[in-house]
Amino acid sequence: MFKSISVQKNLIIFFLIFLFSLFFFNDQVAVRGGLIISGEIKYYDNLSPLKFYFLNSWTLLTQLSALFLKIGFDVKIVSFILVFFLSTILFYSSFLILNKFTNNFLFSILITTFLLFFQKNIGDTDYPSLIFTIHTFGAYAQAFTGLIFATLINNQLRLSVFLSFILFIIHPIVGLWILSIIFCIIFYKKNLKIKEIIKMTTPGLIILIISFIIYLLFIVEKLPYDKNLFETYLNKWDGHRAISDVIHYEYIFKTFLLMILANFLFPKNFKNQLFVPFLNITIISALFVYLSFKFFNLNNLNFLYVIIPGRLLTTFSFIAWPIFIGLIFYKFKNSKYIKKIFYSLAIVYSVMHYKTFLDIKEKFYNNQLIFKHENNNFVFDKLKSINDNNYVIGTANSTFNTLYLSKKPLLLTKTIDFLPYHPYLVNIIKDILVDVYGYNFDNPAIPNKPHLSDNIIKPVFENRSLQEWRFIKKKFNSNYVITPKNWVLDLELIASDKQFNLYKII
Repeated sequence: MFKSISVQKNLIIFFLIFLFSLFFFNDQVAVRGGLIISGEIKYYDNLSPLKFYFLNSWTLLTQLSALFLKIGFDVKIVSFILVFFLSTILFYSSFLILNKFTNNFLFSILITTFLLFFQKNIGDTDYPSLIFTIHTFGAYAQAFTGLIFATLINNQLRLSVFLSFILFIIHPIVGLWILSIIFCIIFYKKNLKIKEIIKMTTPGLIILIISFIIYLLFIVEKLPYDKNLFETYLNKWDGHRAISDVIHYEYIFKTFLLMILANFLFPKNFKNQLFVPFLNITIISALFVYLSFKFFNLNNLNFLYVIIPGRLLTTFSFIAWPIFIGLIFYKFKNSKYIKKIFYSLAIVYSVMHYKTFLDIKEKFYNNQLIFKHENNNFVFDKLKSINDNNYVIGTANSTFNTLYLSKKPLLLTKTIDFLPYHPYLVNIIKDILVDVYGYNFDNPAIPNKPHLSDNIIKPVFENRSLQEWRFIKKKFNSNYVITPKNWVLDLELIASDKQFNLYKII
């Protein structure tokens, strides 16, 4: 499949992928866990939930991040590598599908470039189908699912199985779902011998076992917790799994349209026995899960609360466009106007969305900073220079930068939605939310929003006395507090810049 593309053509593709990696660079969440696994950040106590969250989470992307950090790469460069891998998977998944239908390299390249540049998908459900995002694991789950579609349409069954195992190590829920579908189709459609199945599964199993052993080497003992507190979190805080009566009919319609087109327009001469069944089962099973959660309130079943309704539906949101376009192109391939129609639509759309080009230009300029090794914020420069292994108390927009500086935020204030996977951390998080950030855990100010708001934190921090801060310092082993620039605390101000203040608890 890949060998059929010449070296020159692959070089063109990789040049475009490199540009996309610059255009859409984001600091990747997978790097955060890599900082802990690599030993760049060390935890000597059990005061912060982040120690348990990162060390007890199994995913290949975090392990790869740790490896790159251990080699000596900067956190920004590691994030860039992850974005580059993501861009590669996305680009090839779209290109290979389009090229299969059209047998036209230039057309496939241009349409893929268009789809990626404008980050086209068929929509969102309760869970957004983001293409380039800081949320590494969801983005990779969508990208790998698309590449599995591409390998199946090119009759690369062994590669599809291998990619499914990798997907499982990256995102276990989506990976298990895709693996189950592929093996169901294999056993139904193919008359494979045991030797063939072993050969097909061995490479993926080897990587899975190695990754799992590494995970076991770093895992830490779980803590006892109050199950009533966890129920409170699920009911009052959790956002991904919050019950919504909204059914996304437009997305469902597009999904059924994709399935109908694939079943009626898929070329009979492709000699492909697995692509259409795989697409059908993927769509039907994703819809079944989505609608079951909507109608039967399955979130109330304890063993199902880790599943996010709508997550499975969004895994093919991006790859649906290459399949749509490829099928329509093949149907009308004898028309001399078909390519002109697609090119015209792409040009018209680009003109109508010209502001995207301006946004990308600005983002491209800003992302040149990933190759520089200094931080342009004086507050974070100062924090980085301080030889202190205690925790840093941050507000909504400062904790991520703190972690990337190899300092330890007490809590990542924009991401406490990992609790459904780690319920044993609810007691620690509740203490931090109540004692440090002034939240009422039983009755949050904004229900079903598992992240903190500066508007709520500001009066709590500004009205807190020095004695109260000293109590927090002692209880949570925290010496420094980072706040937005306009906050005034009863603490020693040791650094300030255009965005943040750095205070010391003395």
